[in-house]
Amino acid sequence: MRFNYSVIKNFRNFSGPGLKIEWEPGINLILGPNGSGKTNLLESLSVLCGWGSFTRTQNITSWNASGLRAAAFAELSGEESFTVSANISSRISLRVNDKAISFTDLRLAVPSVIFLTGGVNLIDGSPAARRLFIDRLCSVLFPPYAKKLADFKYVMRSRTALLRQGKSPEATTELFCNIGGWIMDRRREVVMMLSKIMRQNKFRLEFLPRINPKVPGEKFLFQSLQESLARERQAMRPLVGPNYEEIAITLNDGDRPASEGLSRGQKRRLILYIIITAGKLIMLKLNRAPILLFDDLTAELDSEGREWTRKKLEKTGWQIFITAPEKPFNVKKKFGGFSFS
Repeated sequence: MRFNYSVIKNFRNFSGPGLKIEWEPGINLILGPNGSGKTNLLESLSVLCGWGSFTRTQNITSWNASGLRAAAFAELSGEESFTVSANISSRISLRVNDKAISFTDLRLAVPSVIFLTGGVNLIDGSPAARRLFIDRLCSVLFPPYAKKLADFKYVMRSRTALLRQGKSPEATTELFCNIGGWIMDRRREVVMMLSKIMRQNKFRLEFLPRINPKVPGEKFLFQSLQESLARERQAMRPLVGPNYEEIAITLNDGDRPASEGLSRGQKRRLILYIIITAGKLIMLKLNRAPILLFDDLTAELDSEGREWTRKKLEKTGWQIFITAPEKPFNVKKKFGGFSFS
């Protein structure tokens, strides 16, 4: 899929009758100094891909037009052609070809992968950062996934409340294991597929804890809950489940974490490789070319790293958006995009 053009109105620092931008099929550069609105423009595309705001939806409405609603509109083509619109106030209402659509269904129609400035945490950060990346990918590949995550958080809160009240959490056990096990199975499936695609390179992904592939997540969770019940009562919170999983990124020459021994630039290259691998998995499962959104991807890359990045991105043939303070690639080739001059 790809954007042919997009229009935004009263969106963050953009006010007035509307800003229309034509986009190219390949790499599109969004250039300008800090504070000019590059990330805000990228965020509007995130909304139109079904991901919503980067922060709070209430903050999207133009900073210079209090009380007015924000709006975004786009025409897309590729595997199919349609228009997407988003009306934004305290919430976001989405429509495709003027018919209401859910965030879940829009993500299926316009599959995308997003890298924000803090995305380097995918390598250096806590397990939560890697779980978030896998959760986003699962939300594209498996339509019920986002709702299952929300349902599991509710069950977690209910179980925690019972434990803090000194009551038996047994009433939540079935749902905890059923929903949590389903989430674990989908994460494990995606990590295994990504690892299979990545196996040709120097890195691999691994789902932890290591679970026998023949053991369903629901059964694993039930056994784990029984084993940790005494400690769970003492801690007054669940001690097992999807919130405690890790997706390890390791080097193929052993179990050494990829975060060790790599420079910051090398880590950014690895992140790019993981994102492209995720895009390949989307194409494999959905038969749709993904759209890649990058905020300041080339920061901290030297000229060689930027050239490597450009070649890798162009080779995909996908539509790609990159924000940067200035043109990041030292080639004469003309790129699509928008510049804040």
